[in-house]
Amino acid sequence: MSRPQSTPLFVFSTYEFKPGEVLHTPTFYFMWIAYALGTSAGLMVISQLVPFAKSQGIPSAALATMGLFVGAIGNASGRILSGWMSDALGRLNVLRLMIAISAIAMPILYAVGANVALLYIMVFVVYWCYGTQLSVNASTTSDFWGTKNAGINYGLLFTAWGVAGIIGPRIAGVLFDKYKNYRYAFYTAAVLAVVALLCELVAKRPQVPGQARA
Repeated sequence: MSRPQSTPLFVFSTYEFKPGEVLHTPTFYFMWIAYALGTSAGLMVISQLVPFAKSQGIPSAALATMGLFVGAIGNASGRILSGWMSDALGRLNVLRLMIAISAIAMPILYAVGANVALLYIMVFVVYWCYGTQLSVNASTTSDFWGTKNAGINYGLLFTAWGVAGIIGPRIAGVLFDKYKNYRYAFYTAAVLAVVALLCELVAKRPQVPGQARA
């Protein structure tokens, strides 16, 4: 008696979505919002690391050298190793996992800010989660909407990162200017990550347009 086959974690699209068709799939907008808010959360924290560490009594030079080096390793690891993880666990599963970890890591990073060793660990985690989103969203685009137009299709999704680059650091700066406390920036980043996670949980493989199935 043959053993039943398990359902694959991800399936490549056999239909090549055109950019206009991608924009007509609800999945694109859920993923766009998740991408924008998830990376905004990361950029909010990343943009405030040096002044935050300084406020905790850690010399800014120490974080600017060792801390940012650790962050760079985390970022690169997220881009490379999370791609391998997504092959084993599924694209959306890895995005959901990393965004969930990011949401938890933000307030922890704030709480351990005065401890140099723990600060470096949490910086690594935050950068890992941030780098994951940049690599796995790209591969998810090809899986969901095909490889033929992957360049322009991912370009559409990548505009979310452009928005994040503007609003993430700006939100963090405004919150600090208003409250003079980094707690609000870090906790707001966690909230944005939670919203991003909810969008990733709702996102599903897009349906092929009706005319393509005919």
